Amino acid sequence: MKVLCVCPIGIGNYLMFYPACRVLKRLEPHWSLHLLGLREGIRDFARGDPLWDGVHVFDPTQMKGKPLRRAGVIAELRKERFDASINFFPGNKWMYNALPVLAGISRRYGFDYPYHPVHTLPFLLTSRAPVDKSAHDVRNNLAVVAFVTGKRPGTVEYEFPSLCDEADLDWARQFLRRHDVRNAVAVHPGSSADHGMAAKRWPASRFGYLADKLCRRLDAAALLVGGPDENGLKRAVAEAMSEKHMVVEPVSLRRTAALLCLSRLAVCNDSGLMHIASCQDVPTVGIFGPTDERRNAPMGRRSLVVRKPMKGFPIWTTENVGNRAVPPDVDPSASLRALSVEEAWQRIGPWLDRALEPSDSA
Repeated sequence: MKVLCVCPIGIGNYLMFYPACRVLKRLEPHWSLHLLGLREGIRDFARGDPLWDGVHVFDPTQMKGKPLRRAGVIAELRKERFDASINFFPGNKWMYNALPVLAGISRRYGFDYPYHPVHTLPFLLTSRAPVDKSAHDVRNNLAVVAFVTGKRPGTVEYEFPSLCDEADLDWARQFLRRHDVRNAVAVHPGSSADHGMAAKRWPASRFGYLADKLCRRLDAAALLVGGPDENGLKRAVAEAMSEKHMVVEPVSLRRTAALLCLSRLAVCNDSGLMHIASCQDVPTVGIFGPTDERRNAPMGRRSLVVRKPMKGFPIWTTENVGNRAVPPDVDPSASLRALSVEEAWQRIGPWLDRALEPSDSA
């Protein structure tokens, strides 16, 4: 059977969907799996991965005003003659449900989301798996695999894609040598800004003060990482710091992954880079505000979630996947603005020694 696996938008979503696809291939080794990503950046990690017999990208941000390009991708999908599609969690938008129909796929699997207004086109799915409202996104994705195959996956050791190769690691080692960095703390003060997600960002100055504490504790230098649209945030972190640091100019995702891989520690907002660090078994601190760590906490064994407990938070949970509306009179960044550096340090400080033990004893 030939199956189109529809990945939710972000890099972090790709990493939370990948373990389920590995399990799907283990349960049904003769099935041919193709990936459909809705962001071009996913192609960087998926290309060359033997899990995928094909990698397709329909990135609406790259196709505005380009109807022929959109039609070309849909024609490419129709040519493949897929037997089935699976919309993985949290793909609760009209585009995820419409694309398999446009691709001519007759069996279309997805989820029965608690939030399912008609404009998300849930009726286009032919089979819908129940959502576990208390589960991490990875667990819901494993559940839809069991739903589709009728087979229980059993105990699962999460498998993640290769995020960087030896050439990327060589580049990262040379970068660190060139800047005389022996111990690195990676700091990512940004996040996706789509659909109001900039509210996930802890104030940049506090990242700087926290990075100073970590650098002093670990005798390290801070690597301030992020994309081209986050240069201002990185500079703001740098201005707040007194310990050694460097603003890393934007590089490819694979080279960024290599820098994270070689870091002793990563401190991030809830972001794709948080997941990239954690999936490589880098000790990772995720600072959470409006999003729900029950759904998308970092997945590595050496990870810590820091949040300020506050009534009404988190805002965006499994109950309202697909709905980014904010309740009236609620500031989605309020809990992050209320989280002080000292409060964060009270959680991080005691955790550090355990987290920095070698991985096999973590």
